[in-house]
Amino acid sequence: MAKVSQAHLEARRRSILEAAARVFSQKGVAAATMAEIAQEAGISPGAIYRYFASKEELAREGMAGPAEAVKAAWEHPEQVETGFAELSRATFAALELPGADLDTRLLLERALVAARDEDAALLDEFGAELGRILRGVAYLLRRDYGERLEGYDVEGLAQALYSFYWGARFVQLMAPGAPGPVRQLEAVQRLMAAAFGPQEGPAERS
Repeated sequence: MAKVSQAHLEARRRSILEAAARVFSQKGVAAATMAEIAQEAGISPGAIYRYFASKEELAREGMAGPAEAVKAAWEHPEQVETGFAELSRATFAALELPGADLDTRLLLERALVAARDEDAALLDEFGAELGRILRGVAYLLRRDYGERLEGYDVEGLAQALYSFYWGARFVQLMAPGAPGPVRQLEAVQRLMAAAFGPQEGPAERS
């Protein structure tokens, strides 16, 4: 029997992910079935399990990609030179890329199911991720604005900015004609510049 090439396996895996994204966008993760995904991909249901152990794994894999790199930067900001304003803009610009609405729907659905089912493990996972990101936001704020944040509740500000980010995602999903995420971010950044002054660049921080 001829050996299947790695390129063929990767192409099949990608086609399954694309089919899953189409089905999830139409029916949602909870209602979608592996049989429907297999039909969309043009393969047998059993073939999917050679690549993905479960529907939940398919959903997680579908949400991975460039967004993971941005999230990693927020969780480990000490490892990047990118400033708060620049990383914020990259984060909000990603929300305007094709497929971003699907990611938002999948993440919101996963969060709602976890809350409804009182899934302690998944809620703990969300909480741990939130904690890492909030620490990263607070770190970048302090690094880039320094003493100008004296007297401010930096952790509270980090939480408010994170909530604003999710609000922007939700509004984009529910009201596509509203001002886009980048425009909303620019308005907030102007307020921050008026309150704290411009952020410091790498040269000023060194």
